[in-house]
Order: sequence, then structure tokens, then C-alpha cells
Amino acid sequence: RAPTTLGSRPVLRLGCRGAPAERRRRASLDDMLASVAVRYLPNDFVKTSATGGAFTVLAWVFMLGAFAAELQSFFFNQSFSTTMMLDRLDGDKLQINFDVDLYDIECRNLQVIVFAQNSEERLSTAAQDFWLRSIDAKGRTYGMALKPNEPTDAEIRGEADHDKSMEKLIKEDGKAELDSDWADSHDGFHHNSFEHVIQAHDYTFINFFAGWCGHCRQFSPQWEALANKTNGEGDTPPQLFTDRDGVERRVRLIKVNCVDFQTICREKGVDAYPMLRLYKADGSFSLFEGERDEAEIVRWIERTIKMKSYGWADNHEAFERGCNAKGRLLVPRVPGRLELQAGGGDQALNPRMTNVSHLVKHLSFTDPDDGRYHRKSWAGLPLDVIRNLVPLDGKAFVTEEFHQAYIHDLKVVSTVSARGQTSYQFHHHRRVSTVPEDEIPQAKFHFDIEPFSIWVKADSKKWYDFCTSLLAILGGAYVTMRLMAHGSLGVLAALWHLMPRPKLAGGALDDGGPHWSQ
Repeated sequence: RAPTTLGSRPVLRLGCRGAPAERRRRASLDDMLASVAVRYLPNDFVKTSATGGAFTVLAWVFMLGAFAAELQSFFFNQSFSTTMMLDRLDGDKLQINFDVDLYDIECRNLQVIVFAQNSEERLSTAAQDFWLRSIDAKGRTYGMALKPNEPTDAEIRGEADHDKSMEKLIKEDGKAELDSDWADSHDGFHHNSFEHVIQAHDYTFINFFAGWCGHCRQFSPQWEALANKTNGEGDTPPQLFTDRDGVERRVRLIKVNCVDFQTICREKGVDAYPMLRLYKADGSFSLFEGERDEAEIVRWIERTIKMKSYGWADNHEAFERGCNAKGRLLVPRVPGRLELQAGGGDQALNPRMTNVSHLVKHLSFTDPDDGRYHRKSWAGLPLDVIRNLVPLDGKAFVTEEFHQAYIHDLKVVSTVSARGQTSYQFHHHRRVSTVPEDEIPQAKFHFDIEPFSIWVKADSKKWYDFCTSLLAILGGAYVTMRLMAHGSLGVLAALWHLMPRPKLAGGALDDGGPHWSQ
């Protein structure tokens, strides 16, 4: 190869003498590109150096990292903006969802009531779907879940009148009607009253199922075998279970088709299949959550019935320590007070010893349309907003002295998501109230609904903003690295001139400077 010149700069020309025609054409093209590069492009593009190579690698690493970060920001990171407007008033009802443990109040002595603000007037509740369940000293639930209702005749009159009530129902509806399965709405029975079925038996073990449910079909043979054995079909006598008082009780097994009897299942809060519940004649029930095996179910029924005395009105003694109140209330959409009221049960509380310390597992406000699955309206909201929807969740409020109770003041603000669904943020203040010695302390949650709404809008990044930002990052990375390369070479050159220079042959100094390319 022989060097040649183009303008004032040397250019390497490849010798092609004797080479094939294809090699000669390729060499000519290389010569032309080299000439153009030397004449028009900066030296940074046509000369190589170790320093330039190192900064080129750094530039590539930086640009790849910046490109990945920009992609993540475009596809995954979402920003939100908020606008404040007057409350849009989605309706005249408000749903209160709660799950609260009271450490030292038994379920028999607990009521959940909503009052009007600054008065003792009870607000009319359009729906009450909550349960009370006993908790032990460690906060673990046990026993049957009790749905508060007005006292039934059986609870008031006692065991003897309970038997009379059962006989009356059997006479009115017929034993075959009360003992029949609710498996088909066209099976020849009327199926008028589910409550009569519960009240007509000491205990009723219900299998809520759906025909389309694969787990239900798989469990069906075990259920039929268990029902025949427990109900005493044919010549087989019914199986008896002994309660804590030593009284033998019958358990009637009945299955309910939630496809044909959707209304009943919806009213009872059945949302999964199969669901097995053991109902007591007063309407309270216990949920079976174990393995669906015949022997396991029988053992569970024996333990559950023996756990608590069956006395209808005179014998409610149980080893309870605290109570868990869980569910939802549908109330007018006005300021009010949710009160977990101690007292009003079958015992007289000592005001000097009543302790209403509590743990708020969950408390939120939602629209009535959200129903049991009230968290569905929270989808798409930023985390900061979601935290303000449930600021009390997991917090304990324990009083240190008697005659004290925590009072909660809540400022509720409706929040509309980008999907148009309404949820409710609330701000919480708490204070400890001291009550007179002869007054029973109560846990109270005052809520006030603000007259404005917060609208949350998702701010997505446009594709052209993404492209512009990406090009700016890539160009800025190249310019920055180029400046750093020039600056480092200039610093090295200056340091070289400050260093002592060795003498060459003949005593002359080496003034050639550093031998690197710029």
C-alpha cells in the first residue's frame, strides 16, 4: 500500500494491481469514502485513539441506560393530576365498610349503630350486612358468626317454646317441605321460606352450590353419602350430636342451588361455591373452611356444636373475651356518627370496668353500587390516594385509664378516578375522651362529608414527547462525552509540558510533546 494525498491530508490508497475486478471495485469505493471522510467530517470521526475509544464505550453505556430508563418511563411510570370541583352527588346513600376488633367487649354486649351528627337520633340504615364473632385473648376469631337481629320468639321464650315453635312450623309448612333440598325450583316443593327451614331444626348444615361449579360436582358424591348418613334416610336412624350441656341435637343436611335460588344466596352473602355453613335455629351460623372430606366434616360439626351451650335465652354463657364486628352499612349520605356501642345486651356492664380499646382492621367509605367488593372502584388510582382511602387500617387505639374512650373525627372527600368511579378519601383526627364514672364509654367515629370532589386524571406521555426526549438524551450523551474527551486530552497535554523533558543525543531537549492523537 502506498500513501497518497488528498488536499493537504494524507490518505492511504490500497494497491490493487493484479487483483480481481471485484476487489478493485471495492478498493475504489473505500478510497472514495476515505476521501470524503477526510475532507468533510471532524477529526473525531476519522482518527482513532485509546482515549476516544474509552469515552465511546462510556457514551454507549450511558445512552443504553438512558434509553432503557426512557422506555420504562413511557410504558410503566404514570403521573397523575388532580382537579377540585363541587361534589357531583352520585346518590343519597353512602356505604360504610368496617372490620373492628374490640378487645374487652363480648359480642352479646355490642351493637353497631349510626347516629345523626351531634344528636342521639338514629339514622335509618337501608341495609345491614355485618356479623359479630368472638375473639380470644390473642385476637383470633372462634365460634359462630352472629348476625344481629331482633330477638326471635325462640330466644325469648326458652327451650320449651322453641320446641313449640318447631312443631308449629312443621304443622304449617309440612315436615317434607322443611326437610327437602332446595336443589331445583321445579321439584314439587314450594320453598317459600328459607328462615322456616332454619328455625324448624336444631341445626341445619347447608351446602350452597351451583350447577356449573366443577368443585361442586366433584364434592357431590361425598355430600350425598354424608347427607344419607346424617339425616337418617330409610331405615337408618338420624345421627345425633351432643352439645355442651349434654343435650343430643339433630343436624339436618340440606343443599341449596344458587342458580335457581339466586335471591336467597345473594341475601345470605354467598359468593363462592361450594360454601358450607352450619346454621343454628336462631339464624347464627359457623362457616366450614376445612378439607371437604366426610370424616373431617363430621368431626368439625361435633366440635362446633359442643363448643357452645345451646340454651336459647337463659343460658348464653360462653368463654368470650372480645368481639370482631365486620361488614357494611348503607346509610343516608349525610354527616353522622358510627358508634360501636357497648351495652344493650343480655348483661349489665360495669361502667367503671368497661374498656372499649379497639383495633381498626379496616374502615372505608364507598358508593352503594360497590357492594361487598368495595375495593373494585380503587383500580387505577395512585398509591397516595389509596393510602388516604384507608388511613386507619391496622391501627390500634388502646386507652391507658378507665373511663376513657377514643373519639375519631373523619373528614370525608369524594374522589373520582379517571374511569369515572367514585371512592372516598378521608382525613383522620383522634382524641381521648374522659367520661363520667357512671357512664359507659363508647368508641365513636364522627364523619363529615365535604361539599367538593377531587377528580384524578392520568397524564400519559405522548409518543412525540418520547421521541424528542430520546433524541435529546442521545445527542446530549455524545456531546458530553466529546467535551470530556477533549478536556482530558488537553489536561494531559498541559501536564506533559510541565514535566521535565529528557535530553536527546547531542544534548538537545525532546520538545515533541506527547505522542497521542487528538
